[in-house]
Amino acid sequence: MSCLLIIDHNRATHAVARAFHGLGFKVIAGVAGYCEYAFLSRFVSETVEIADLVDQPEQVLRDVIALSQARPELSGILSVDETGTRWLAERHHRLPASLTRYAARPQDILNSFNKAETTALAVELGVPAAPHIVVDRLDDLHAAAREIGPPLVVRAVESNHDLYGEKVLVCHTWEAFARTATHWPTEGHRQLMVQRFNAGFRHNVCWNAIGGVIHSAVEMKVLQTTTGTRSGYGTYVETVAPHPQLKRYASQFAEALGYHGAGSPQFLVDPASGAISFLEINPRLDANIRLAQAVSPYIENAARIVEGRLTSPLADPWAYQTGRRLFWLKGENQTLKTLMSKREYGRLAARAALMAPRSLTSIDPVFSWDDPLPATAGWLHPVLKYLPEPRFRPPEALRAAV
Repeated sequence: MSCLLIIDHNRATHAVARAFHGLGFKVIAGVAGYCEYAFLSRFVSETVEIADLVDQPEQVLRDVIALSQARPELSGILSVDETGTRWLAERHHRLPASLTRYAARPQDILNSFNKAETTALAVELGVPAAPHIVVDRLDDLHAAAREIGPPLVVRAVESNHDLYGEKVLVCHTWEAFARTATHWPTEGHRQLMVQRFNAGFRHNVCWNAIGGVIHSAVEMKVLQTTTGTRSGYGTYVETVAPHPQLKRYASQFAEALGYHGAGSPQFLVDPASGAISFLEINPRLDANIRLAQAVSPYIENAARIVEGRLTSPLADPWAYQTGRRLFWLKGENQTLKTLMSKREYGRLAARAALMAPRSLTSIDPVFSWDDPLPATAGWLHPVLKYLPEPRFRPPEALRAAV
């Protein structure tokens, strides 16, 4: 039986493990620290300890090589999150030739991660994008903020780390910006991008593309996020009918990049004016990919494209069920904590009252009745984190045992 190694975990890990298990793979989770309790999933056959991708990227490479030598049946590797996706692209030529990378092409990944470059591409293609300025110093950050003017948003150009403790920094007044941006962020950003703020809902177009042509796609609208605003990590997401303009813009991006594999261009759509603004391209699986998987064989299609078993688009790439919703209960708990810290008790009570009905009428990114343990442990993590961490054999030990 062929084996797949999954690294760099987030809540999408469980949908990926389930899909590849269904494709006949034995799934191995390579973990370093918190891993969304992937080792408890019935679809994960084995768990091994690997080094941390952020702190020890070269050791991770050695670990993967050692695991490949210890497990000759290991035939593929996939990263769920952004750090690992970039790692696979940057080191693809140094990975064992026997490993299939279940990811977009390296050049597509690296071209897509730079938000300044993809925003410039959007402008070139005629895709609406908010005016932006790229900076690499604190003085320039303040100058750019004055030029753009509030409301504004500050994003990392390349890094996927938080920014001043948030996914992005949104400031509706100059005073709010000056109060926060007293120093260059400490999360390890080389460059930042300052843009005019767009108040729209985020629409993620999860595509699979073949040589610049969209094979299949699912549009997902982020209704609520972890911040209690429209920025942040999506906690309540719905599949919606494809927006005619977003279909066109997504096709333009895919063709211009010659994109091959799975990814997700994202847009902001203002519900009042209908105005559209390009946000970014994520060259990986969406963290809430279980929703796209619920209305299409998204992960299976992505795998078959990488393997060369799918070579032409579907007759209707945009055929999927609309109106399906995903509710991330664990993420919503983060929202309630945020609202509590801001003393926004009215909004907190309103969100809390909706948690039970939304949980009952939506799918969860992790929980399923036939694989309940990972999500249950995740919900109990505030207690379980004080228990001794489970220990797994490192790849070097596995190789020595061969």
